[in-house]
Amino acid sequence: MTFGLILCAGKQSRFQSETPKALMPVGGETLLAKNLAAMAPYCDRSFVVCSFENEHCFTDCEKIVLHSGKGSGDAVWQALERIAPAAGDRCFVLWGDSLQPPQIFGMLAQRFAGRAVIPCVREEKPYVLVTKNGKGARIFFSKFGEPIGAGLHDQSIFLCEAHVLLQKLRAFRAGILDAEGNYRHKHGNEMEFLDVFNDTDIEADILEIQPLGGFSFNTMEEFARSVGAAKRKKE
Repeated sequence: MTFGLILCAGKQSRFQSETPKALMPVGGETLLAKNLAAMAPYCDRSFVVCSFENEHCFTDCEKIVLHSGKGSGDAVWQALERIAPAAGDRCFVLWGDSLQPPQIFGMLAQRFAGRAVIPCVREEKPYVLVTKNGKGARIFFSKFGEPIGAGLHDQSIFLCEAHVLLQKLRAFRAGILDAEGNYRHKHGNEMEFLDVFNDTDIEADILEIQPLGGFSFNTMEEFARSVGAAKRKKE
């Protein structure tokens, strides 16, 4: 079985809008609608991971509702615990504040061989830098002040063996959870999904691709620039 998780539970403090980022309009549709349509040929089921605060915004979709504010890794962990994937199940994980071009799902499905697949594009100033680390990947974050030069930037989408990913997230979580139930990690008081590649022995393939027209964003200004650039390219 293959399923998809679209993460939409963030507090989006930098976005400064009551509209969830996943519901921003692009070309007459929302980002969420476009991503669900692109994902549909490759997934048996698709879940929108949202929060109790914003679940009322998401209709006509299968939802997993949780408390927000604990990080993307916590959101994926909670979702997988509820789904209870079997051995061999595959899972797409993608950020709700990204636009994923349809062809990227086929590329990941074709490349998948039982290990996580991380598609990346080479950039001069990546927001997140992905490098090879033996059988896995090493992730560096500009938002935490880590030194980042030109290199491979993840595309906000991943394909993983779901059961293995859940096991690795459990191990990662157990290592950073204190007696009061709070996360304590060098990257803050949340559990970042990408840190599972840094702090466990999960195996991963880095797939370098050419830009396919997708984008991700954190602020309204970044969203406007991305949509404008996509429109100009189409014209």
